[in-house]
Amino acid sequence: MPNDTEYATAVAAYLKERADADAEIRAAVAAYQSEADRLTATVEAARTARDDANSASVDAAALVAETDKAVAVLWRSLGDFVGHRLTGPTPSAGEPDPDPDTERVRARLQRSGRLLSLARQGELPIEAPRHTEVTAAAIGLGLGSLAVWAALWILWSGSLPFAEALAALTLFLGIGTGPIVLGAWLSWQYRVRPRPGQTIMCVGAAIVAVCALAGLFMRGL
Repeated sequence: MPNDTEYATAVAAYLKERADADAEIRAAVAAYQSEADRLTATVEAARTARDDANSASVDAAALVAETDKAVAVLWRSLGDFVGHRLTGPTPSAGEPDPDPDTERVRARLQRSGRLLSLARQGELPIEAPRHTEVTAAAIGLGLGSLAVWAALWILWSGSLPFAEALAALTLFLGIGTGPIVLGAWLSWQYRVRPRPGQTIMCVGAAIVAVCALAGLFMRGL
């Protein structure tokens, strides 16, 4: 028969083994729960990434379709403006943007459309070359001189009623027509409108021409 000491030792050993087993079970359960939570979080993250990728794919496809349509319209409009022989067919797409920005793409398309519209109206936000001021002066001088000769012809013809009034009107028209001709030329040549300095040069040159030829005008009177 075992004595009390051996019995107590056996009980203590049993209790220790049971406690160790319980600790191992709890540790295993905790590890399992932690791994399960990690796997659940990983699955949720994968699902979220998949949903985001699907949404980005749909948005990208919509942006591509929208961009292709807008570019085709702009290209046709550009061809109508400068001639389809110069533009040729709609160019193919270039290298894809690895990180497309929808708002940036749309802003570029809108800016291109606005610039094309301004070009149609001769209002591109650029400055014409400096020599256009010399051309503006030449236009003013030419029209002013032409107006003086036209006024003299009216006065010398002697067959037109109100000849003096018509001659004076011709002089004013010669001065006032300068900016119109200048604007048409700048719009056709550079797609811009006359700047104040160019208009002043044109009108000033026309006035100088009229004043310089005033002697002939007075002789006609």
